[in-house]
Amino acid sequence: MFRTIKLKLPYDKTIIETAKQFKEAVQMVLDYGYENKTFNKNKLNKGTYRTVREKIPTLPSALVQTARDTASEALKATNLEKKIRRKSLSIRYDNRTFKFYSDTHTVSLTTVHGRLVYPVAHSPLIDKYRGEYTNAQVVIDEKRAKIIIMIQVKIPDKEMVKKEEVKVLGIDRGIKNIAVLSNNAFFNSKHLREVKGRYQYLRRKLQHLGTRSAKRKLKKIAGRERRFVRDVNHVISKQIVSLPYDVFVLEALEPAKMKRTEKGKKFRKKLGFWSPAELQNFIEYKAEDLGKTVIYVNPKHTSQKCSRCGYINKRNRDGAEFKCKNCGFELNADLNASRNIEMLGKSEYFRLLSTSQSLRFGEVPPTGGVETSNKPHPSGWGS
Repeated sequence: MFRTIKLKLPYDKTIIETAKQFKEAVQMVLDYGYENKTFNKNKLNKGTYRTVREKIPTLPSALVQTARDTASEALKATNLEKKIRRKSLSIRYDNRTFKFYSDTHTVSLTTVHGRLVYPVAHSPLIDKYRGEYTNAQVVIDEKRAKIIIMIQVKIPDKEMVKKEEVKVLGIDRGIKNIAVLSNNAFFNSKHLREVKGRYQYLRRKLQHLGTRSAKRKLKKIAGRERRFVRDVNHVISKQIVSLPYDVFVLEALEPAKMKRTEKGKKFRKKLGFWSPAELQNFIEYKAEDLGKTVIYVNPKHTSQKCSRCGYINKRNRDGAEFKCKNCGFELNADLNASRNIEMLGKSEYFRLLSTSQSLRFGEVPPTGGVETSNKPHPSGWGS
């Protein structure tokens, strides 16, 4: 599994100059890729490498290649539909261009002035996450005179202890309730929606003004809003994974597809308050740190199925209420769904154990609908 260690670097002119040349190289590749309608790395390398080396001779060859890879991924992400203008001042490093020395708290970086060694600020994460340091990203904030390096480390996957009695928790994510757990715990989104609603109202007023100061204010409140939502998800995910359960079960939701569904403006507005993917990522890596497992199940019929008798009918659910048309069982609809998710996760989990497969973090079973998590830390820059 992957983790990211965020550290502070000295505010050094050489790093800044390297970042500016790296940015220029990335932009040259972006322009070539857009004009020639390609994000293929080989074609980009063939069409731009010599030109970049001639125009920016002090940028090391290895960083020219990383600039090409960075541009290729950006072009692929936009599917060549629009011209990209790179704004951020950052450098991407791989294992050829950087080396992190955790014992001495120093990092060796390739720059326009050769290979240089810099001290980094101490962080408890350095001792907590020890493994293979695979790549890094240097980000520069000239306004605040700050340079940050985010080092991605690959640490060994933890084997899950096979217990005779494994406690499984189902988690249903939604709009009205951020998360409902099969142990009857509710995490309501009322406060989140209220705060985001205030930001939405302020954003409309500032957009209507359209002045320079209004645009600056818009950027500030966008950052505040993101930090607020992130904090809420951090708090909820920490509370969930600290519960005495061994396995956490989530639905394999695809928010991108949900946004394309024709459910009207009101639903899409509510969906804007929702951040299930971020909450999912936080639950994943926090659970892994504690040696616990996160698995995913097919969300089909989890809201329509009775968690008592198993009868499936879309008329069972009416808004926030669930009443089974077969046995008459009544329950909160989200709580009923979380219990169905728990049962699905439990059956799949024990099916894997019964086939004598070693269930580890990061392994994807050959059959069935369960996946264990193996993703870079959410604060990482590319997986």
